[in-house]
Amino acid sequence: MSRRGAVFVLCLVVVSVTTAGTAAATVRGSPDISASLQDDTVVAGEETTLDVVLVNSGDLDLGSARNPALNSEVTTARGLTVDVRDGNVPISVSTGARSLGSLSTGTPTTASFDISVDEDAEPGTYRVPVELEYDYYNLISERAGARSTGSSSPTRYVTVTVSDDASFDVTNVAADTQVGSSGPVAVTVENTGQTTANNSEVTLTSQNGELTFGDRSESIRSVDSWEPGADRTFRYDISATEDAQAESYPFQLSVAFDNSDGVRKASTGTAVSITPDPEQTFTISDIVSSLQVGSDGVLEASVTNNGPRDADNVVLTWESDQRNLSPQETQVSVGDLAAGSSKRVSFNVDVTDAGQPGRNQFDFTASFRGSGGERERSDTLEIRAGIAPDSPEFELEAANTSIGAGQSDTIQITVTNTRDVALTDISAQLFADSPISADDDEAFIPALDPSESETLTFSLSSDGSALEKSYPLSVDFEYTEPDGDTVLSDTYNVAIDVTDSSGDGGVPVGLIGLLTLGGFVGVLVWYRRR
Repeated sequence: MSRRGAVFVLCLVVVSVTTAGTAAATVRGSPDISASLQDDTVVAGEETTLDVVLVNSGDLDLGSARNPALNSEVTTARGLTVDVRDGNVPISVSTGARSLGSLSTGTPTTASFDISVDEDAEPGTYRVPVELEYDYYNLISERAGARSTGSSSPTRYVTVTVSDDASFDVTNVAADTQVGSSGPVAVTVENTGQTTANNSEVTLTSQNGELTFGDRSESIRSVDSWEPGADRTFRYDISATEDAQAESYPFQLSVAFDNSDGVRKASTGTAVSITPDPEQTFTISDIVSSLQVGSDGVLEASVTNNGPRDADNVVLTWESDQRNLSPQETQVSVGDLAAGSSKRVSFNVDVTDAGQPGRNQFDFTASFRGSGGERERSDTLEIRAGIAPDSPEFELEAANTSIGAGQSDTIQITVTNTRDVALTDISAQLFADSPISADDDEAFIPALDPSESETLTFSLSSDGSALEKSYPLSVDFEYTEPDGDTVLSDTYNVAIDVTDSSGDGGVPVGLIGLLTLGGFVGVLVWYRRR
């Protein structure tokens, strides 16, 4: 004991003697720390971690029953540091001294040190020094609370066994999976040990729920015989959820095997990182619409593969659920589409008379063949396109629209195609009601291009009793659209004017008859008188 410590003890004795009516006490003790390893087996050439477990059992020389807290004060190591020294053993320690703070009795603590084992390390058992350094209170006056401080720098030894069993190291990871998809992952592993591993089971385990093996968190591959220095590549199918991110996800690879003595062994788990590619995405742009209420039309657009990969056998599917819109086909094949490239597609769509004109939303999805061989589907692709109001297919202009009462004549109707597509096989039908009748009520036009016109002629008759006024005629058309559909048009109205059959300034036909009859009667009267 130092001179200063002796003086402190003498003071404690004096305090104890001079305290009236009470027996004074002194608490005395020190820490007692042992060291061990969680796993003491390594293999040549391995890079691993030594986990040093420290336990303070404490050494209490003189304790206090009245104030037990002082007992733990004298047995607690304060400012504890621990350092693993490689000494003359075939390992190299890359981690420096670790500061652990205070270590009380009963509760163990662990300090981890990264090491590498020499490639040529001989199998066997080695003692590795573990150097400790800490302070502590070696004496405490129970009544006065005075403390004496001590320090200690003990060296403990842990036993490390270099095994000649097989050991394993991951040398390469190649992932081919995407967010929202599935794909293969190839993991290459080398037997870095000195002996052959038999009946090996290689297990890759996911540490998260967004990258899994379907509905399982692990997948196992087998190897019968695995020689030292040999590489093996194992392929696993990984599925990444739509919520996954294009970032690194942790996995662990472990190998269970039979060593040369037939004893079942398990390697220390090796961390593996797998990063999925971003989700495959598509866009629809450059939209052209010829949709029209009450008619067939075409919705045309460009489909672009935004990547990050080429997409095989792309199919665009109509997903809109609108009862007034009826696509003639719900799927259009786009074909193979390289990342960044686009193709034009079109949907022929029937719009009913109840359809709403204006900007409408249309929904699609793009499906494609993923890297795993299964068909994958994109998120919903939303676009907006216009629907034009209803308009007649034809514009009619009539000529020679008057007929004398009791006479027959012809009417000429010029028909113009107002659509932006050619119409063919146009059959016209004229309808008339009494007192007008149609003697020749049908006409035919082989084809009309957009804005092209054709004049049709129909024969009409008027009853003699027809009044001088306008009477309605109606015309409808049956025609064929470019897609082959046969359509009946709306009904078009044309006016026909009935006029006095005598013409301007003449004598009406009835009056001529009356005059003729009067003349005949006059001649007859004259003859009889004579």
